[in-house]
Amino acid sequence: MGVSYYTIELMEKYGLLGEGRALLDFGSSNLYGSTAEQLSGFVKRHVDPAPADLEDVVGRLAAGSGTGPDGQALNQAFLGELLELAGMTYDSIDIAAGYKTRQVDLNIRPLPQDMIGRYDTVINCGTSEHILNQINTFNAIHSAAKPGGLMMHVLPSVGFVDHGYFTYTSRFFFDMAGYNQYEVVDMWYEGVGEGAENIFTGARQYQIYFPVLTDRIGRIGTDERETRQDAIQVPTIAICLVFRKTQDTPFMGTLETSTSVGAFTGDLRDGYSAQRDEEANGEVSAPTESQG
Repeated sequence: MGVSYYTIELMEKYGLLGEGRALLDFGSSNLYGSTAEQLSGFVKRHVDPAPADLEDVVGRLAAGSGTGPDGQALNQAFLGELLELAGMTYDSIDIAAGYKTRQVDLNIRPLPQDMIGRYDTVINCGTSEHILNQINTFNAIHSAAKPGGLMMHVLPSVGFVDHGYFTYTSRFFFDMAGYNQYEVVDMWYEGVGEGAENIFTGARQYQIYFPVLTDRIGRIGTDERETRQDAIQVPTIAICLVFRKTQDTPFMGTLETSTSVGAFTGDLRDGYSAQRDEEANGEVSAPTESQG
């Protein structure tokens, strides 16, 4: 996971950052592509007077946010270091060790109790697509935010053919906002459609484990369908949203009915709103850790 200075400016624009704010980062975000001048200006916008060692620290962060001789990211600077320098409180939650990180497997564990309702800002910049248990993950994001807090998602939408487990639709986020009564502060896409990905990337990587994939890849150049598919340059576009949590209510999943052709029977749809009321009144047992 990584955050560029461009994304930091967007966070400022939407009010996610500011002196005294508490931020929870889903995935310990590296800082990418930033200059010392940019980082120094950011800190000075939020704290006055600036820290005495500001220029030394932002010089180190800027250097660590760059790339090595091989063109690969150095991953030697963290978003949390910058935010703390600017007077904010930073925590992260991740499966692996990282800067100010609580290691939690969100496939099977809930958000730690001491993180519930604690944060002014919660960001998910390229993490949830790597987690199988989606409902537990978005429940954790919802639960971490204070009422009135802001949640930002920057996630794969188009392309990203072998990146993580999921890409996301706008329907998913708009339905989630509706069920949970979020204010949609803004929504936009990043990326203008350049294509550089190949849809058979995953098949090529996994063919050593699943020999049938070698046969499929071998059809490229002889079968028209696979040959044309291999020539497609798939664009990569991210979906970005900022939500405001307007009410202190339990997280609600969504019921996607757009492709259903039969009638709904019983109280299936009513059960969602009823569950919210019951949980708010303490009448429904909280899920166990193994349930997520």
